Amino acid sequence: MRPFLLLLPLLWPLAGRAQVKTIPLEPTAVPATLKHAGKVKQALRYTDRTGTYTVLATETGLVPAANPNDGLRADLYAYHYQLPATGAPTLGWQVHDFVPDCPLDLEARFLPGSLAVTDLDQNGTAEVWVVYRTTCRGDVSPSTQKIIMREGAKKYAVRGSSRIQVGAKQYDGGDYQLDAAFQAAPAAFRQQAVQLWQRYVKE
Repeated sequence: MRPFLLLLPLLWPLAGRAQVKTIPLEPTAVPATLKHAGKVKQALRYTDRTGTYTVLATETGLVPAANPNDGLRADLYAYHYQLPATGAPTLGWQVHDFVPDCPLDLEARFLPGSLAVTDLDQNGTAEVWVVYRTTCRGDVSPSTQKIIMREGAKKYAVRGSSRIQVGAKQYDGGDYQLDAAFQAAPAAFRQQAVQLWQRYVKE
């Protein structure tokens, strides 16, 4: 009996960690109670030690700018809703980026499959990741590319450009910068950010 008692302090922290459970959602299965702009492109539901949540990644597509002479604009959003046992969902955080007044080739979109949930630091609180590109260009040039990660109220970002081939053996873009939050984060966060960048950087 004594060895078992000695192990209890070691096992207790592990027992307090709740595993993150994730369920992908079809866009058509997103409840109408989750208010959002644009069209749902990716969605998932997950449960961690703090509750149950639904995350949406939406895009407006091309819409007229405020001044018709300025061309088009496009917006994208990520919404993080908590789903209480009773009552209405509550919006915890939102990501919004856009390209305004573009008379050229316009893009503002999430990269397919980039919406993901992890618990890399194993603290029972999920990390939510999205990767997207925005651009207004009239030539062959890289797009602006970003990774946004949220862990609860904390926001982390990687900013840079996509990588494109401009010649037989010539490439442009692909650079990136981790923000101060990532620089001070656990190493596992930075490793995941770099791996995601390498996975999605090629355009």
